[in-house]
Amino acid sequence: MKTEIIGKLRNIEDENDVTILYACESGSRAWGFDNVDSDYDVRFIYKSNDIHEYVTLSDTSDVIECMDGKLDVVGWDIKKAFKLHYSGNPNLREWLISPVKYVDWDYDIFDGLEEFDTAKLKYHYTSIANNNWKMLSRDDLKFTKRAYKMFLYNCRCILTWTVINQGVDPSINIFDLLNQVKNLDDDIAHDINDLISFYKDNCKNDLNTNVTENIKEWMGHNLEMMRRDFPKTDDSRDFEKYNQRFFDIVLPNYEDYKE
Repeated sequence: MKTEIIGKLRNIEDENDVTILYACESGSRAWGFDNVDSDYDVRFIYKSNDIHEYVTLSDTSDVIECMDGKLDVVGWDIKKAFKLHYSGNPNLREWLISPVKYVDWDYDIFDGLEEFDTAKLKYHYTSIANNNWKMLSRDDLKFTKRAYKMFLYNCRCILTWTVINQGVDPSINIFDLLNQVKNLDDDIAHDINDLISFYKDNCKNDLNTNVTENIKEWMGHNLEMMRRDFPKTDDSRDFEKYNQRFFDIVLPNYEDYKE
């Protein structure tokens, strides 16, 4: 499948006159709980080959999207990517640390720039987990495949928040996160692993109802703590540093233009 994905990315380059600088998997296949029905969530960062795209007053598209069977492909222009990196966008961070890469950097365009703000990351994962909890905590919840996936997604969000709170840079893979959390209750770790195995097997076998009940109790307890956490965000980033990096890539002779 990797060959097919790379071929699709090369077609996107030709059709849009762009160069893909980086491409990865971002979704259940990168998170560690994909199954036979899972799509391939391909994400990439690209640069236009036409310099006029960056020096025109006209609004130009900064996103490329393509659905092709099981391929869900989305790309961001580097200008958009730099802005999102500057603002500490958690989704971009997940792209950059994905364990599944289809096109790796020739050189990392973000190297040497600020780290992602942990306060914004914690807020992001708290918001997602809290919104999902509104459905997962309902007494009349029907345990469909979608519900089980949401359980796992919420587990990943809570584990990520916990790892950040313990001062560690979190992975996006749920198995790595289970290992990264310090002093995680063995029973909860076992239940989450059981749920992962059940979901990866396409929910074919029976799952002990105690597993989801125990995870729900663990989620509720952790969400109470997460909601009380209001860390201060870092607004001291140097935007000019981002500008210069952008100019260096899309307009390497920028200094000559200023003369």
